[in-house]
Order: sequence, then structure tokens, then C-alpha cells
Amino acid sequence: MTGLLLPSREVLLWADSDFASLVQTAVEAESSGFDSVWVGDSLLARPRGEPVALLGTAVLLPLLRHPVSLAHQLATVDRIARGRVVVGIGPGAELPGTHAELKAVGVPSDRRVGGMLAAIERCRRLWRNEEPGIELQPRPFNPGGPPVWVGGTGPRMLRLTGERFEGWLPLSPTPSDYASGLRAVHAAAERAGRDPGSIATGVYLTVAVSDSASDAAAELNAYMLAYYGVPAEVMAKGMALHAGTLESAAEWFAAYRAAGAHEIVVRLARPNLSDYSDTVRRLLEASRPAD
Repeated sequence: MTGLLLPSREVLLWADSDFASLVQTAVEAESSGFDSVWVGDSLLARPRGEPVALLGTAVLLPLLRHPVSLAHQLATVDRIARGRVVVGIGPGAELPGTHAELKAVGVPSDRRVGGMLAAIERCRRLWRNEEPGIELQPRPFNPGGPPVWVGGTGPRMLRLTGERFEGWLPLSPTPSDYASGLRAVHAAAERAGRDPGSIATGVYLTVAVSDSASDAAAELNAYMLAYYGVPAEVMAKGMALHAGTLESAAEWFAAYRAAGAHEIVVRLARPNLSDYSDTVRRLLEASRPAD
């Protein structure tokens, strides 16, 4: 399966905040054959359109929202989508902007994982109507709420994914990192008495493609500087990045599939959005598993 990360930050940076165009991008992605669409999250550190309003998340930062409001938002979107919502969650990247935006909403940033877990567990209690004195309406489409996938690769996050969550969606920098992390997730699931095969396996991959590898590398670096404020070589230490031709991208995608990733979520690193749709269609073909 292949998913597309909608360019919710990119339209702010390079398309005069034309968020309405994202709806058309999602429609085109579905008609082209993508299996899912995803939206990133940030309030101040890396501004973009609000992800719950846009639809779905890769990944949502629960700490930026009050759990009751978050549970209500997600349940509403899940009803609209008739149970197709998947909630990707994460504690936020270890970058100065993350600490600054959490401070702006009055949330301490030194215990981000614990805070994230507490917030999402409260959402689940509200969805199950298990919190005394609160009856949240509407309820999610399915009892218990939408599946929650965790984006994280630290030992604690891997263990918790195996123990508590429905899927894994990391930024693993290499296929071997991904395979190692997946083994840890499966081991944690087995210790918790869960079927490891029941945990969905995804990966978040950022790719720049061009006719030459050097042009793609320059495009990726420009994209990273605008998006995160740091060069690609810095982000590559903790994030899956690739710059090359469509053929080399296809090989890169295949390596992650071989490592165990079932859902490839593709983010196109493309500062110029004029040919975005055409490029993502070609990326879809490159990301499909070989027969």
C-alpha cells in the first residue's frame, strides 16, 4: 500500500496558503491509486494548515490540543470518513521550534512522551464513554475509536507500540534501522500477549526526484532548509531522506518494503508545486511493490 503526505506546509511556503487546493490533491491521489492520504502537524514550529480539519495525520502532536477537544475533533472526522481515519501520533521532533511551540500553549516539553501517551489514552477513554461525568458525542464510527499508529524509534516508543497501539509509522533513516525497530515492536507485542501480525507497519519517507541525482540533492536541501531551517544532512540523521532519480527512488522504496513496511507514506520534497500532481503520480508507480 502507498500513501501520500498532502503538502499542507508546502502550500503555505510556496503556494500563497492555497489550502483549498489540498482537497483537490487528495481527490487526485485517490483517483490515481494512492491507498491513503496523510497530513503533518505543527502550530508554530513548522506552520501549516490544521491537520484534523484537513483530514488524517502523519503525525499528530496530541500535546498541542486539550484531550477532550482532540477526542471530539477526531471522532467527528472519523464519522465523516465512516471509520477510515487513522491517527498517527508523535511527541514532536527534538528541535528548538518544538519546545517553543509547546511553551506557547502552556505545555512542558521535557516529558513529551508521557504527556502524549496520557493525552491519547484519555481520548480512548472518552471514545469508550469510560470517563465519569463526561459523555462525548459524537462517538467514533467504530467502538473504541480510530486506530492509532505511533511515529517513534526510541526503545520506549518501540515497546509501547508493541504493547498498546495498532500501528507503527516511523521516520527510520535506513531500511536496516526499520527492520531492527520492527523486530523490537514485534518482540514487545509477543511479551504483551498480542499478535505481532496485527500491528500495521508503515514508514514515512521523504524523497526528491529529478533527472539527475545532483539536481535532486539540491532540491532536497532547499526543501529542508525552508521546511525545518536546517540542511538535509542534519535531518538525515533521524529521518528517511532520498534524493535521486525515479529509478533509484523505486529501489529505496523496495528496500523498506523488504524490511517489513506495508504502508509507504511518501512526502515529495518539491519546493516548486507547479508539477506536483504529475510527479506524485510517477512516484506512485515507483513505490508499488514488484509483481
